[in-house]
Amino acid sequence: MDKNSHDWCEMPLTRLNAVRSFIVIIIAIGYASTMGISPQAGEVLRHLGHDPSWLGIQVLFCLSGYLALRSLHRHGSSLRYLMSRALRNLPLLAVYTSAVIFILYPIFCIPEESFTKAFPKLALYFLKTVTLIDPGTELPGLFDDAKYMCLVQGAIWTFRWGAIAHILMAAGWRLGILKSRIVILILAITSTLFYVLAYGWSYKNGFTQFEPLILGLRLGYAFLIGAALWGWQHKLPAKIIGKGLLLGGILGGAIFNYLLLPWSPLIEVFSTLFWTYLAVLIIQKPSRATDWMASWPNLTLGIYIGCWPVCQTLLSLYPVMGTWSLIAATLGVTIILAIITHIIISGRINVWAAQKLSREVSI
Repeated sequence: MDKNSHDWCEMPLTRLNAVRSFIVIIIAIGYASTMGISPQAGEVLRHLGHDPSWLGIQVLFCLSGYLALRSLHRHGSSLRYLMSRALRNLPLLAVYTSAVIFILYPIFCIPEESFTKAFPKLALYFLKTVTLIDPGTELPGLFDDAKYMCLVQGAIWTFRWGAIAHILMAAGWRLGILKSRIVILILAITSTLFYVLAYGWSYKNGFTQFEPLILGLRLGYAFLIGAALWGWQHKLPAKIIGKGLLLGGILGGAIFNYLLLPWSPLIEVFSTLFWTYLAVLIIQKPSRATDWMASWPNLTLGIYIGCWPVCQTLLSLYPVMGTWSLIAATLGVTIILAIITHIIISGRINVWAAQKLSREVSI
């Protein structure tokens, strides 16, 4: 490990949990704002033509790529890297999926059926979701009459793409390919350009059959951008003025493309880069202004997994609830559940995983 990598690896990320919590809260606000209307409605906090949930998920993948390369540089083991990822995510996913099956389904299933009769379907749903074979699978009979009819557990469809990204990252590291900053930078630039061209072409020609591939490209380029950002951060401006100018230039690129040029995925790419770089700056450089963000518990996963079923449950109980009331209630219940599950489950597992793997691994 060279000196630059060593210095960045040893930098404490005391604001990381707070930053990621804010990102998933923004995603949850976006989801809740349209849940009582329809999937076609624009989310609150929409900017530069994109919903906050759309951009927020990409920022999470950027940060995941950033932290993935950091973790691999810290301990050098692809196996421990993947074990850490699994231990920190899958148990909580299993808990929330079990809650959907054993609590929500018996109460809200339509038409009513005995749990024994529905067991094969529920067992298959659990298996597909928790093993990430198909975390985007539907559960017929639960919230079928919802105005925003989609997956019971919402954005967990991204987990499979995340697993693929981490497995490929671990394999590339094991083979020595992704130990090169040059290779990572080339892959990040190439994947971004390919996504921009592929999505732009597909969107303009109405080729909806390519949507699953486009989703993979969207999350893949974000993951690689994050990895490249970690690998090359020693080349980025070190002084606050330079960082501000770079951040302003990225935002300016997004605004310029949005206001003055025909629509293109470059708006989305620049917006994602802006929010990602801003998040990294907050994480990297603690200041008095962000002291209140220091050493938060890791509630990210609990909020991300819980917001969708909580919102759908509230809508089923109170179908005439207004948008902002629904947002407030969803956030309140989701954050409380995230704190409880952190204290009882994920917090304990994280401590155990850190001890088991000999060194804390942030992913």
